[in-house]
This record gives sequence, structure tokens and C-alpha cells, in this order.
Amino acid sequence: MFNFKDLSDKAEDFKAQNYLLTADKFFEKRRTTKQIYVFDLRSSQDFEESHLPGAHNLPFEQFEDSIYQMPFSADIMLYGSNREETLSAAEILFDNGFETFYLIDSYDSLMGGVDASFINLSLTAQEHISNYLNDSEDKYQGILLVVEPKMERKANYSVEFIDLKDSLLDSISIEFEMFHVLVSKDSIPYLHGTEIDLDDNGELVAFNPSMSIIKFDGSVEQQIQQVLDEEVNPMVASHGGVVSLLEVKDQNVYLEFGGGCQGCSMIDVTLKQGVEVMIKEQIPEITAIYDVTDHAGGENPYYQPSAK
Repeated sequence: MFNFKDLSDKAEDFKAQNYLLTADKFFEKRRTTKQIYVFDLRSSQDFEESHLPGAHNLPFEQFEDSIYQMPFSADIMLYGSNREETLSAAEILFDNGFETFYLIDSYDSLMGGVDASFINLSLTAQEHISNYLNDSEDKYQGILLVVEPKMERKANYSVEFIDLKDSLLDSISIEFEMFHVLVSKDSIPYLHGTEIDLDDNGELVAFNPSMSIIKFDGSVEQQIQQVLDEEVNPMVASHGGVVSLLEVKDQNVYLEFGGGCQGCSMIDVTLKQGVEVMIKEQIPEITAIYDVTDHAGGENPYYQPSAK
């Protein structure tokens, strides 16, 4: 097995505090960094039950033997079952010359570290909510932040007034000065950085600058390119891949997969469950999406670009 230890010239000891993040900082870095690898060190059974969307399952017992597969020049984030496990994995990275990595004690501390700092409630929104709750004849006691995940780091957001007695069992309550904001536990990975404000009509709206589904404009080609730039390529970049738009013809989209995506055995899943969903979510008039990576050459190619 190839050993990275020869690449490291570090003489100092590993200091966990230099790499340890709070839940707030962990979610912030994951949300704002375009290319980042998150590794879940727990067992495959725990991973299947619940995990951070987009995380790669690499059980701790296999971690050191898999070190040669790590992205040496990219940011790495770690969480495991407990502090000892995560710190041990981090020290392995340190000893093998890795520099840009971050960790949190455990998955439980990550998911349980949510507080009011995850949500930015404007002063006008707070005043609006308080006045509505005080003046309403209905027995509203707070608001529900509804998050509808669409992909690993993209979702739709909305707000509803609710009676806390009717709240979902599998949810958390975040306390603000004069009311509570309720959110489902499944929505926690999409919560950090969410903003609640009033729109031009004085209605409550919720959005996340990094995670909200953005409505693109321009020509169909321009909209597709924006989807690729803003949503698709940041996703496949974590696997060393890139997706390029070749042409749009008769409401059909022709794409080329390069880098780590070319020849990947999971490309059909990536196309059907990932890229196609993202594009059609934004541009519903698109009829079909084709991967022409393996068919664009030769005397009788599957796809023949139209004359420009």
C-alpha cells in the first residue's frame, strides 16, 4: 500500500484544537465551500439510518488502509461515532501530510448543536411574527420552518404559523426572544445560514443564500449552463468530475461527463437521479437529457452536433 508519510515533513505534534470545529462552524464551512469532502467514520448500519447528505461512508476500521484514496489537495471534513474515533482519524491525516482538514467530535454533537445562530431572523420579521401571534384569533404559538431538500446541498424553504401543541414529534424547537421556530430533524443539514424576512408584499419568506433553489433566467442554454455551474459541477467536483453542455436540440440536452465521471460505473445513477433532476427542476420544458461522453466520436456517432 502506498504510504503518504514520506510526504510529510511535520515535526510538531498533532494538536486537535487546531482542527476541531463547533457544529455552527462545521455546517458553515460545509455550506460555503464549493469543493469539500465529508467522511462519515461510523458503521455502514449507522450511516444507512442517518447521515449528513453528501457524506461518504468510510468506517473508522477501514480509514487508515484507505488513506491513499483521500483527496490530498482538497478540504476534508470528518465526523464519527465518538470523539476518540474522530480524533484518531484526524491524527492519521496529520501524520500523513494532510493540512486542510476539519472535524467535529461526533455525528450526535453535529446534529445536536443547533441553536438560534443557525437562523438569521430580520428585525422586521421578528416584529411581524410577534404582532401576528399576539393579534391572531387562532392559537398560534410559533412558526414552522419548512425545508424541502432537493439534493444534497439544495432545498426549497417556506414558513408557516403553527400551534406548538400540534408540532411534529420528530422536530426541534429553537427559542427566540418572543416565540419559537420549529424545524424537522431531517432538515438540520439544510438549516445553517437560513434567513427569514419579509418580501415586498409584507409576507414572511425563508431562503438560504447558499442552499436555496435559484430560479435562473436567460435562454434555455444559459439556464442549463447556470444549473451546471451553480449546482451540478460543485456536486461532481467532490469526485473529481465535470459536466459540460454540448448542445440543446429539440428540447433535448446533450452533456459530456469528464474527469472522474468519465467511465464511472455510477454514471447512470448520477445522470438520472442527480443531473437530470436538477435540470428539469429548473427548466421543465426539457424533454430528455443524454450523456454522449462515450458516443461523440467515430464515423457514425450516436450524437451528431448540428451545424453552427
